[in-house]
Amino acid sequence: MAAPMMETQRKLECLHMTIFSQSFSPCGRYLAAGNNYGEVGIFSLASALSMDATEESQKPIFTFRAHDGPVYSLVSTSRQLISSGTGDIKGWNWNELIKKGCKEAWSRRPAFGYQK
Repeated sequence: MAAPMMETQRKLECLHMTIFSQSFSPCGRYLAAGNNYGEVGIFSLASALSMDATEESQKPIFTFRAHDGPVYSLVSTSRQLISSGTGDIKGWNWNELIKKGCKEAWSRRPAFGYQK
């Protein structure tokens, strides 16, 4: 896909984006937000909330694909961001996310459904 077409597609996605989940980093300097496209965006609160904030500084510093479907839930522990989608739960190390890395630390797919 050509670059202008991809940019237009992304702008349309942003118009129809829903944020389902948010969680603060353990240090309180970052906010993670999960959307209906399976992406998690990491925001720098200092940049986004400063008196000199620009439109660019209010955008995520890093975005990554966490799940194939929506990211319904995010929670932080002292070291990890835990995300859940449709049936899968994943862990991400905050120290890697802050450095703009998105290597999954672990993943689980619990059994679910009706059981007698």
